Amino acid sequence: MSGTDTILARFMAQAARQGDRIAFTTRIALGGRADRSWTWREWQDDAMAFAARLRGLGIAPGSHVVILARNTPVWPIADLGTLLAGGTSVGIYPGSGAAQVAAVLRETEAPLAVVDSAAHHDTMCEAIATSGRTMHVVREDEAATGTVIAATPHTLDDWLGRGRANLRERTAIATELVHRAAHQDPARPANVIYTSGSTGAPKGAVLSHRAIAANAAAIAQTLGADDGDSQLSLLPFCHAAERIFGLYTRVTAGMSCTLVPDASAVWEACRLAEPTIFGGLPRLYERLHDAVLAAARGATGVDATRWSTLLEVGRHRAALRADGVPVPETLEQLWREARPVADAVLASHLGTRLRLATSGGAALPVAVAELLDAVGVTVLGAYGQTEHLCVAMQRPGAVDFVSAGPPMPGTTLRIADDDEILVQRGAHTFDGYLHQPDETRAAFTADGAWLHTGDLGAIDARGRLRVTGRLKELLALSTGRKVAPLPIEARLAGDPWIAQALLVGEGRKYVAALVVPRTETVLAWAASHDVRGDLDALLAHPEVRTQVAAAIESVNATLAPPDRVQRFALVAEPFTVDDGTLTPTLKPRRAEIARRHAALLETLWP
Repeated sequence: MSGTDTILARFMAQAARQGDRIAFTTRIALGGRADRSWTWREWQDDAMAFAARLRGLGIAPGSHVVILARNTPVWPIADLGTLLAGGTSVGIYPGSGAAQVAAVLRETEAPLAVVDSAAHHDTMCEAIATSGRTMHVVREDEAATGTVIAATPHTLDDWLGRGRANLRERTAIATELVHRAAHQDPARPANVIYTSGSTGAPKGAVLSHRAIAANAAAIAQTLGADDGDSQLSLLPFCHAAERIFGLYTRVTAGMSCTLVPDASAVWEACRLAEPTIFGGLPRLYERLHDAVLAAARGATGVDATRWSTLLEVGRHRAALRADGVPVPETLEQLWREARPVADAVLASHLGTRLRLATSGGAALPVAVAELLDAVGVTVLGAYGQTEHLCVAMQRPGAVDFVSAGPPMPGTTLRIADDDEILVQRGAHTFDGYLHQPDETRAAFTADGAWLHTGDLGAIDARGRLRVTGRLKELLALSTGRKVAPLPIEARLAGDPWIAQALLVGEGRKYVAALVVPRTETVLAWAASHDVRGDLDALLAHPEVRTQVAAAIESVNATLAPPDRVQRFALVAEPFTVDDGTLTPTLKPRRAEIARRHAALLETLWP
């Protein structure tokens, strides 16, 4: 890859080609400060001004810039501006505490931090005070007030205004930025993206300009994305998938985007923005699945018959498509005639223009994927890591519901003798962990040629990758049996009665599970059976336990006897990012969950 095909070059080309078209939009209704749109040219102007102010202050190329913000306009402006200045952008999860932020500041030695709000400004200033750093802080909303210890405060408007003055008055800076955009060295660092920390302390993965451009190009090619497409930016930009899929792939393809700072507004965002491509986590599709089932169950008369036909025919059609078998025209016609009965519920969640949906971060339960495909929403599963951002993805027209699809263009896989998935080191792969040479060496095979993913998997006869578990998360039973919990947990969570499941049993003689029942299912059952009480009381009801037990037995029937869940306990509180039981990428913190429920777990092995 040459300097003429980096994200910077693509960004400048999009601004030149479609300068007056909308690049991104923010709305008050979705958590933004205002209803406002930026054209590609306006985005370019702001990014250039951001970069010029960096250089005008003497902040050298190669410096880190940390961004602590939700999905607001400051993110795309500061990120591209940092890259134009020759810097490396570092995202911090919006829910991070001051101690976590301070650790990033110390490790990156960043001279500049960018924040979006008063709350994040306070967190950043506390972190600066405890980290021993002296920094500039740019705040997107109103001006910072009071004395800021060890930090020089700026508003974004003032920062950009001074940057524009630098571009006008200091021609050497303007020349430098334009030259860098056209000739950026692909090997230079572009991002530091912190891993989720599901198996240990978060590590800063360093991604080069080559890596972000290669991954973005592969995704755009796989999806057939172009400037006629539009997206929502929903996951935090500091998330590896959102940075690549929601920012750099958009730059590569020329897509427009609606920024959604408040993820709880996802369905309203879809109704307002009507994206053509929707990227989400499995939990969002589970909610859509529940809404579709509720609509089907609530239908009466002719609509009830249509729903019954759609689900029956749709599931048959989905099974044929998953097996690669052509769908008979008569069956396809029946499906087309029945499908409009689902229009209202789908439009209320996804809008009316959707052409592609993708899911990542964890396995999408098969039952969820099959039902959504039956009503016309085919979700493309994907698998990737911070260290190699998109490893495999299902292809439009070739979805099988159980695999992650074939390897991405430019990616080569192999399965090691212990069933670990290995990825050949190449243009798409990260350079290493920031200031952690030992961890970097350990991330690759001894010859340095293959990346250890830490995941278990297999490649089928059609070349599709199936992820079967996590190497470090294998449950080693006292019998010597090793059980991969992830696929079993995903199957359990596909049942209408189960929202989340966590398998336990390390060092024990059999597998057990902590189960969070699906609240809406429990409440609907209670209403239909005239059973009263709060959620804790309902979970103690024998019939609720019977229903959950039946769901577990349905999954158990598909497993080898040593892998089956022998006992379970119900917990009312879901595992969440906010309470520290899930990582920011929604992976369970197994040790923390086990610690919190230690007394309950002991009852599972009498």
